[in-house]
Amino acid sequence: MGTDSPQLELRTDAQHSPKENAMSAARYLAVLVALCFTVPVWSAPPSNSTDTGAVTWSDDIAPLVFEKCVRCHRPGQTAPMSLLSYDEARPWAKSIRNVTTARTMPPWFANPNHGAFVEDPTLTDAQIEMLGKWVESGAPAGDLAKAPQPPTFTTDWQMGDPDVIFTMEPFTVTDEMEDHYQWVQVENHLSEDRWIKSMEVHATFAEAVHHNLTYLGPGDATIQSVKGAGQIDLDFVSGWGPGVEPMVYPEGYGKLLPANSTVFFQMHYHKTPGPGTGGIDQTSVAMSFYDEKPENVIATMWIVDPILDIAPGEAAYASSSSFTVEHDAKLFNFTPHMHLRGTAMRFTAEHPDGKEDVLLDVVDYDFNWQLTYTPTEPTLIPAGTKISVDALFDNSADNPLNPDPTIRVRFGEKTTDEMMVGFLHYSYVDQEAQTDMPTFSVPEEMRQQTEQIQRMRKQQREQKQAAEAEAGAEAGAKQN
Repeated sequence: MGTDSPQLELRTDAQHSPKENAMSAARYLAVLVALCFTVPVWSAPPSNSTDTGAVTWSDDIAPLVFEKCVRCHRPGQTAPMSLLSYDEARPWAKSIRNVTTARTMPPWFANPNHGAFVEDPTLTDAQIEMLGKWVESGAPAGDLAKAPQPPTFTTDWQMGDPDVIFTMEPFTVTDEMEDHYQWVQVENHLSEDRWIKSMEVHATFAEAVHHNLTYLGPGDATIQSVKGAGQIDLDFVSGWGPGVEPMVYPEGYGKLLPANSTVFFQMHYHKTPGPGTGGIDQTSVAMSFYDEKPENVIATMWIVDPILDIAPGEAAYASSSSFTVEHDAKLFNFTPHMHLRGTAMRFTAEHPDGKEDVLLDVVDYDFNWQLTYTPTEPTLIPAGTKISVDALFDNSADNPLNPDPTIRVRFGEKTTDEMMVGFLHYSYVDQEAQTDMPTFSVPEEMRQQTEQIQRMRKQQREQKQAAEAEAGAEAGAKQN
């Protein structure tokens, strides 16, 4: 093995850099298992062949890597190495060939037989064959003077200059921290209604942030009032995980940011604990607005099964939940969410005439990649269509990500708990119906109880508003 070979398969945890240690153990293993079963370099020196028939870094490989890989494979991101230059990429040439041939990278989990999606980074057979030829010929550089310049990544916002930026106070991620949820209330100075057009999240300690969820609550909401089951009273506006692109709503569709509403971040920090793995995070969420109210309102539906009960060792636990649209609707994207025991999730549309369409079939779910799947065209479904979400979980010892196959697992926030949530952005075609679009759905056996709670909370809010209006009227009468 050449002296320039990264010795990942031989290193102990103590020898990893602080950045590598800051990665979650599961995420780190998911990448390294794919990378470390090959010798990454040769003892021969780099080839600088300029043979016009050869596959070279400068002519062929760099454009492909820059398009498909460097969003994550660059400094400050969660991937274990940068691929921004030939010198950085060449030691990993065989590993790149192996993981792309196995289709482990780039990460994508949708069954290609069901739908085409905007975010799909899948390499073509021809591109994989080209990578193989490059490796077989010694991974030649070609004429590096003619190689394309790597994309530049700055702290600027990809979506353009935002209209507002919500930034949390600095939070210390300690060396000992491994799996931690932190609710943060963020100050909102906007005193008038605004309509969100796009959103983007920047985490300053991205190596330790598993995800950010951003919610809106009433002006008097507090962290204590929205935790746990109270989340059904919040309006979910965005989610982010490593590698996630800015959220841009379809043209003409927006989400309301009410005046004086309370902004909450739910931060999930997940890393390998140990000396040097901590840091300071100060996540920001930027938003751009429409100049005026858009023609259509978009909503986020949570299709949830909160009554998970997975027995110890159970290898194929099935879970399901559903949501039936009351009006003709457009579906814009889907986001599956489970934890370490989740293995598959399928979204299905069951039409009133009995026809069924698979909207999304994630056949090999990976908790370390929180991906959103946006159809190349919105999906139009008729009123009365039932959207079912079906998921599978593996709590057996055969699941390599299972932290403990001997325990019973239920719904919860910790990574070692489980979740079953199918997120869906949608809108009703009838604009009048867009004023009351449901955002939370549970299995039928608990739907009645949930609806009762929602009605009670709505009644409480209406009574409070009426009391405040009456008090204001009385105060005005006294002044007169």
